[in-house]
This record gives sequence, structure tokens and C-alpha cells, in this order.
Amino acid sequence: MRARSPVIAFLVASPFELLDLAGPASVFSYPLVEGKPYYSLRILSTGAGNPVRSMGGLSIAETCEFSEYTGPIDTLIVVGGIGSVEDQSPELLQWLQRRSSRIRRVASVCTGAFILAASGLLDDRRVVTHWRYCDLLATRFEHLKIERDPIFIKDGKFYTTAGVSAGIDLALALVEEDLGHSTAAALARELVLFLRRPGTQTQYSELLAQQEQVGDERMRDLPSWARSNLARRLDVSTLARIAAMSPRTFARHFYSQFGATPAKWVQSLRVEAARQHLEAAALPLKRIARLTGFRDEQALRRAFIQELSVTPKEYRERFGVQLADRTSEPAVASVQSRTAAGTFATAVDCNVADR
Repeated sequence: MRARSPVIAFLVASPFELLDLAGPASVFSYPLVEGKPYYSLRILSTGAGNPVRSMGGLSIAETCEFSEYTGPIDTLIVVGGIGSVEDQSPELLQWLQRRSSRIRRVASVCTGAFILAASGLLDDRRVVTHWRYCDLLATRFEHLKIERDPIFIKDGKFYTTAGVSAGIDLALALVEEDLGHSTAAALARELVLFLRRPGTQTQYSELLAQQEQVGDERMRDLPSWARSNLARRLDVSTLARIAAMSPRTFARHFYSQFGATPAKWVQSLRVEAARQHLEAAALPLKRIARLTGFRDEQALRRAFIQELSVTPKEYRERFGVQLADRTSEPAVASVQSRTAAGTFATAVDCNVADR
């Protein structure tokens, strides 16, 4: 007979961001051990009454008010949304302070960090939230060590994440902590996720940032084209032809749009692409160099040291897949037939310990 299922409790303030809840909940609903769900999920509302309401108008009725829940909590995740940015009741903040000492992990998704910060649990800790709300968080809570770039941050037993989909990245990382790398990797494949992002990856890629900032229409599509053609020779003549400009005119305008020389810019895109390969797949460095347009493995190594001050090997050891992961781990179900409502069916059993 296996041990009691760890309880993942989602603390929700209406109106909440639906993906902040549904994304992590989906991740936790998949792992099976001995043919049974490994985790047990609960939804705790911050206010009296049902249901909790999302910002898009959808509601979930299977909830329990936080003050009425007396069961165990292994991991508490505070869900983000407009409701979490608003002022919270003193009763809720006191409950968080009391319960946190008996909870193994405490986390927030996106603006859920505002609730944890209001309780004082994040004082003097490294914290991240959605990039759009970093300034507001810093203004309200001056004792936080706010970092603007990471996908998620772990400081002790406290976890905070960037916006919306970053909750999925955190949930995968927590599954990896509990059940190992192989289970988390299989789960990412099952959910058809393009990349399992480490917490230190920036909230949005250099490519997307550049596309957003380019003012010259002739160069606006250049980042996405270059990213799709990294294995080609990307010199000034090639880039100028794609932008429908003469090489001299292109070279004159390029720096004002991208803040770098074409050669330095191409190298940064190639390093970013190589980082994604190192994080997500066990490809040889020689293969990664070829895929991302570097002449050879040594050229890849030099570019990494220039851009990141680490070698590709060191980067993979810190953020990449674990090649030697041979441990026996619980299997992940290939298909889960439970509906969202079924996943939270026991959420209303406020005073009943896990079965």
C-alpha cells in the first residue's frame, strides 16, 4: 500500500487567470504510480462562497474556502490574476503565515506573488513575477529582492514565477523534484511542450524582444527569418538582400535598429538557439554547432564564453537534460481521461484528509 498522495492546493482569488490554474493543474494530474494519480488536487478560494471566477468569465464551483480547509497540504500554489493584485483580508494573510510552516513548498504563479508578499513570507527573498507587474510589486513591497528576467525562482522552499505559462514550467520542475527527470521529460512530451525551460531562462526570448522593438518595416521580419536560417551563411550581403536593401544602406541602418553589428547580432541568435538545444535535448555539441550555424564545436565554445561567460558543456551541466538519468521512476500515464471537473472532484471535501 503506497503512501498518501501529496496534496497540491491552489489558492485562488477571483477574478483569476485561467491558465495560471489550469496549466499547472494539468501537469500535476498526469503522473501515475501503481496505476493511480500520484497527486491529489484541491482548490481553495480566498473569499466566502462559490464559485471562483476567472478573468475570462469561466467559473469553477468545486472549491473550498481557505479558512474551512483542515486537510494536509504538501505544496501550496497561489494563482495569479487581477484578484491577486487587490488587497487581501487580514484573515487570509494570517492563515498563510500560520500554515506555511507546515507546508513543504509554497509557490505563486504570475501575480500570485502579490498575495505571498502581502503575507510577509517573501521578505528578503529573491522574487519574480510577470514583467509587466515588477515595478508595482517593487513599489508595494520594498523588502523583496525582485528579479525581472527569470521564468521562475526558488528561494528556500518558496517559488515564484513569471507570467501565465511559466506556471507550467514550475509545475514540471516540481514533478522533476518529486519523481525524477525521466518522468518530467516524458510528461513534457505528453503535453506536447516545445521546450522544458529552466527557471533561469529569460521571460521572453531575444528574438521576440527584437521583433517588438524594430521600427524599420524593411527589417521587422529579419529576426524570424534569420532564426529559421541559422545554418546558412548570414553575412551582410545575405541579410541586406532579405531586407531588400543595398549592403551599404543596410549596414548604415542596422545598428540603429538592433544596437549591434550584424555579426554580433547573428552570433547572439545562434547562441540563444544553441542554449535551447542544450536545455532540451541530448545532442552532441558538434551536432548543435552545425544546426545553429557555427563553423565547428570550438566556434560554438568561443561564442558561449563571449556571450554567457560559460562553456556549452558547463551550461548543459547546469540547465540541460541529465544524460545519466537511469533511475527507476514511476510511470507517467500516456493518456488521462479525467475531465477538469473530475480532477477537482474532491476539492469540496474541506475537512476530510486524503484518502
